[in-house]
Amino acid sequence: MSPDETPASKPSVPRRPRVARGPRHGAATESIYRGAFMRSRLEVSFAQELDRRGIAWQYEPERIGGGRYLVDFHLPDLKCWVEVKGRFEARDDLLLPNVANHLRAERGERLFLFMRARAFRVTWRGFEPLTLDEFWAALSDTTDEAGERLDYFRHKGPRKPEDEG
Repeated sequence: MSPDETPASKPSVPRRPRVARGPRHGAATESIYRGAFMRSRLEVSFAQELDRRGIAWQYEPERIGGGRYLVDFHLPDLKCWVEVKGRFEARDDLLLPNVANHLRAERGERLFLFMRARAFRVTWRGFEPLTLDEFWAALSDTTDEAGERLDYFRHKGPRKPEDEG
């Protein structure tokens, strides 16, 4: 924070998604897009944006980790997964960091949470807030939160001489 900036003048950015309280108001509108049965219009809008940006995607291709969490989108070319949420539930606060840890440890891939007006990078530590512009830029970043190559888990063995330098 700069010397002329006070805590009150700094915009308030949630460090993690706000857990929704109370009953749901209205059901999500299910739709079919490009042959995939999607559970909400927000997921359809997200898939359409991926298509506009030329990003290959798979919808709910498999359950992840011990909790068998069904992440909405896998972006195989970008080595990441995206959970799209209109409403963040208390269980997501516990499950998503575990899924992120599993993806990183087992596959060298990342997890993001996309909501209507904000997004988060999900790690084993929790949620890192991102603006939507930062989210779209982070998808194509080839390093994890520690600055390591995403595929470094696959390169743990002895390095070949051609890999050096």
